[in-house]
Amino acid sequence: MSESGHPGVLVAEQPHYLPWVDYYEQVARAGTLLVLDDVQWLRRGWQRRTRVALPVGVPTPPPSEPGFQWLSIPLEDPHRDVRIKDLAVDASQPWARKHLQTLVTLYGRRPYFRTQVLPHVEPFYDAAARESGPGSLLRLLLASMALFYAPLGLAPRILLASSMERTGEDKSQRLVEYCRQLGAHTYYSGLGSSLYLRVDRFRDADVRVLWQRFRHPTYAQGREGRFVLGLSIVDVLANVPLDEVKAWLQPSPWGPFAPRSAD
Repeated sequence: MSESGHPGVLVAEQPHYLPWVDYYEQVARAGTLLVLDDVQWLRRGWQRRTRVALPVGVPTPPPSEPGFQWLSIPLEDPHRDVRIKDLAVDASQPWARKHLQTLVTLYGRRPYFRTQVLPHVEPFYDAAARESGPGSLLRLLLASMALFYAPLGLAPRILLASSMERTGEDKSQRLVEYCRQLGAHTYYSGLGSSLYLRVDRFRDADVRVLWQRFRHPTYAQGREGRFVLGLSIVDVLANVPLDEVKAWLQPSPWGPFAPRSAD
């Protein structure tokens, strides 16, 4: 059964390429997922790239070094002030074929890759290879985010920020205004936003802010050494049975999203 989230709960996220499992936990809580497609892109941000395992045979390094490699979508002549929604994929590069090849090489022998991942990523990359022009990056990111919604039992209501009225003089106030426009009483945010989010602005608008405190379970990643956090959902679903991952996304029985008793 699909999880439609919690009415009145807004999650606002920039678009991401094959995101990590924490993102899907946010989606599972959201009554509305607002994709922030009208913000400037970050050259070293996560929007067009994702973390996957190190090459086969390379041991996991100590915590002082990254235990992952990046898969990055190449862009056509990107400028710093261009908004995500206007970026174009560099169609002159065979990046889609290379990314699929990399995933098959990295995860082809993992227990669930060929049943839970490959049937979804193969058609995605086939279509991705034909994408080009302004807006092509956003289309690809949205498609990659959506690959595993249905398998994970998620059916989010998705809106683009570019389709909303953009008001507010800073990030916090803009998010408050989005909550007002969408009738949201709760804003569910990743902890990273605590560095800049003005909670008092939400309080003044009678909107509750809840911070994500998802405890990422560990799982066998197929290599010796430490467990590496923050890898793509591809890494998770290549290694963990789907039903188990779906159970991770269920709300805790004692938290703010706990199911209410029938009486």
